[in-house]
Amino acid sequence: MIRSKEGRELYLDTMQLAWDGYGQARIEQRLTADGNGRMDLHSYSRMLTVLSCLIHGGRKRDAAALWEEMMVGCCKEIADSEGNHEADFAMKEIMFSALIVKDVLSEWETIRTRWAPLLERAEPYRTFVSVWREGEDPSHLHNINVYNMVGEYMREREGLTDSGAYFARHWPEQLTRFDGNGMYRDPGNPILYDITTRAHIALLLGFGYDGPFASELDERLRQAGPLTLFMQSAAGEFAYGGRSNGFLFNESLLAAIAEYEAVRYKREGNDVLAGAFKRSARMAAESIAPWLGMEQPRHLKNKFPVASKHGTEGYGYYDKYMITMGAFLAIGYWLCDDSIAESPCPAETGGYVWETSESFHKVFAGAGGYSVEVDTSADLHYDATGLGRIHRSSLPSELALSSPLTDHEAYALSPGFERISATIGPGWPRQDGSVRYLSACTGLQAEVTIVAATPELAEFTIRYCGDELGDCGGIKETYRISAAGVELDMELEDPGAAEIAVRVPLLVTNGLEETERLLSPDRIQVLLGDAVYECKISGDGSLAISEMVYGNRNGAYAMAEWTLPGNKASLLLTLNKRALNTASTWKG
Repeated sequence: MIRSKEGRELYLDTMQLAWDGYGQARIEQRLTADGNGRMDLHSYSRMLTVLSCLIHGGRKRDAAALWEEMMVGCCKEIADSEGNHEADFAMKEIMFSALIVKDVLSEWETIRTRWAPLLERAEPYRTFVSVWREGEDPSHLHNINVYNMVGEYMREREGLTDSGAYFARHWPEQLTRFDGNGMYRDPGNPILYDITTRAHIALLLGFGYDGPFASELDERLRQAGPLTLFMQSAAGEFAYGGRSNGFLFNESLLAAIAEYEAVRYKREGNDVLAGAFKRSARMAAESIAPWLGMEQPRHLKNKFPVASKHGTEGYGYYDKYMITMGAFLAIGYWLCDDSIAESPCPAETGGYVWETSESFHKVFAGAGGYSVEVDTSADLHYDATGLGRIHRSSLPSELALSSPLTDHEAYALSPGFERISATIGPGWPRQDGSVRYLSACTGLQAEVTIVAATPELAEFTIRYCGDELGDCGGIKETYRISAAGVELDMELEDPGAAEIAVRVPLLVTNGLEETERLLSPDRIQVLLGDAVYECKISGDGSLAISEMVYGNRNGAYAMAEWTLPGNKASLLLTLNKRALNTASTWKG
């Protein structure tokens, strides 16, 4: 077993980088990171949480006066709020901050007299937006209501309110939103909002909530906890899927859940599972570090200039979501137990194939150092159907593919890049001469059959059917994942099909570095630094590579498109450190 050498110190180091990315002088003036505007309550309260951890951890004990002024400023703003959406988030941050530092700041009771009376004035049905008022349909409730409930419980911990009636109205409705695996279904079922909800429930329970809903909430966490390990890729990253994906705070939430579950299983005497969660938490936190170590730290997993907003939704601006990474990491910092020894986790060992409920329509699999993620019926506003991710440990996550491409305008792209619905996978010619790809289809039925799930081999098939598949008769994909790479066999189930098309996105740039492309008769190699992604196709066919370049959250890609006779095709996809000698290939 491996014992963590970092623990809370890793979280503090990472939060310090987030804090330093803004600069203390700007924080003192409540300016945005670019210095051109006033930081909003949403961002400023999360900045307060990060400072609280740095004070608690001994990194910024000299910033107590700054903490006090930030705390009072946040409390004044929230006390006077009416229907303020930012307050739904900020209450939890404000109260979390107070509970973190109360035992380490001198003169605490004096400081408390400045902010506590302000928070006593808050009233959830007046202050918050995400509440269920009399006469309203509760269907509008979503994850934001969970944030404000956690904040209300923390206010109760400090004697500033009684959350009993508020919880009694809202938790029964929220508990209906979980699927049979204990995963939270926000509108549209984006997978990130499952873990953000569960991480905040973990914080609620971690602070001692033992009221009427505690047992049922913890049971939801218990159900989903081990499954969360399968959502972490070989690169340590959280799954793609839906809105708010790809930001660094995704991994902060993954670490928070893992820390909570590690403590659970240590308490129950299951040291192996506790250690696996502990290792998962560290892998998640460590995957963040390279993005923060750049000359201009990034809040999203690409290297385009921050000002370009490439890959971000309109609400995903730097000031809010960079510090959000730190504020969510604070949950892991608070919940973690560094006495737990690490043991291998599925992201390292592989040995799994797991299908989510239909709500999330995903298949995760890993073996031989590789991991894949397949979306069987994508939300085409953000993603595309099919193989949308191939990761291998210690290699750039964007090189093969980290998330699909979409032809919708859900997030921004840098100028010069087009939009397309694309994953790695098959297509078929239509009567008008165009090619229809699986990636552009949704509302499909998918039947998953697991053949093998060992550390050496993960093998499964997916059979797709549905009206959008038109006259191709259905599609069968077979995946074999091992140390040799990812093998993908594709079959159009119309035996009379004259041709099958295969499309593979090829990375052109991650926003900072450009790739080199090498071609030979049966394969394509894409080189990025010392890494190589190779796509080898079986059979004779024609190949076209688009001149047009298309963007996703992580980079920009050209499309390699093969056309082969018959109804079957096979790909072998590998990621490796590259040898310096590439004389056996020719450049095209």
